Amino acid sequence: MALAYINLSSKQYFNFMCKNDFERRIYHDTYKEFQKKSKIYSLNNSLNTFADMVQANERANSLHQKLNYSIMNTVEALDNQMPILNDEDGNSILFDFAELNIYASDLLNKAGHVVSLTYTSPKLVLHEIVDDTLILSYDAGNNNETFMVKMNNDIVVKYEQKSELVYS
Repeated sequence: MALAYINLSSKQYFNFMCKNDFERRIYHDTYKEFQKKSKIYSLNNSLNTFADMVQANERANSLHQKLNYSIMNTVEALDNQMPILNDEDGNSILFDFAELNIYASDLLNKAGHVVSLTYTSPKLVLHEIVDDTLILSYDAGNNNETFMVKMNNDIVVKYEQKSELVYS
């Protein structure tokens, strides 16, 4: 029996201290795209940081989505497996989508470039909560194979739907 239907989200940050090829690819590809796509918001090179561009023109917020397009193939290569969230058996939790967010960027300082990817799982069935561990299953048909995820500060639970008991 399901207690609720939820989604799990987890955020991965990318900066100049990349640890693996995937992180390097995201970091370098998004910075290169930022250099190209931000030109129209830099007011003839008078604005260099993402924050200044957004302050001068709210439309600069569209850079989040434009940079997201530049890494779609890299994210697709993950085969919908979150690289930063595993169950208690070490299996990657699946994600439905990943959303890029620019925290900071500077046309004059690549080291100032910081972006994140927020991965969001498909709908999950929450069966039970034991201490800080969620007992879950994917809501795909009748396959109720459960797995356990230990909660931590990096996981966000989006409450979707509570199951109701019906008495007759």
